[in-house]
Amino acid sequence: MKTWLYLPLILLVFVFTGCTKTTNEVVIPNKTIFVGNITPDSWKYDNSDQTYNLAISVPELKGFTQSDGVIVSMGRYGSGGSAPTEFEMLPEVFAKQSYNVLHNDQQVFVQIKGIDGAASAAPTGTVAIKIVLIPSVVND
Repeated sequence: MKTWLYLPLILLVFVFTGCTKTTNEVVIPNKTIFVGNITPDSWKYDNSDQTYNLAISVPELKGFTQSDGVIVSMGRYGSGGSAPTEFEMLPEVFAKQSYNVLHNDQQVFVQIKGIDGAASAAPTGTVAIKIVLIPSVVND
């Protein structure tokens, strides 16, 4: 009689362990744009707001919306190096300079402004900019 009581429990175990959850994941690859060898003379000084500015043409931004992500980092070259030794995420503050990033559907703008009374200063060496475009799907 006791074996008949355990039979429904055993059947439930088989039923629940046989169920699997299926998920559909959509993978949208990102796009990385590398802009290398930006020399110090590439930065333009704006006397009105005392900043150095760099405009980078990025046609891939066309069609990107507010919900999509744009990540910009700046690579600094080491002494005698032919490639950046490290990349730093922008915006940031480095050596009393504030680095800010703006973008529209055609360009990415990098702006350098001095902080704590420091004068604005363009990088003295060659730098590289890495821009990562991350498309995303917004779930409403």
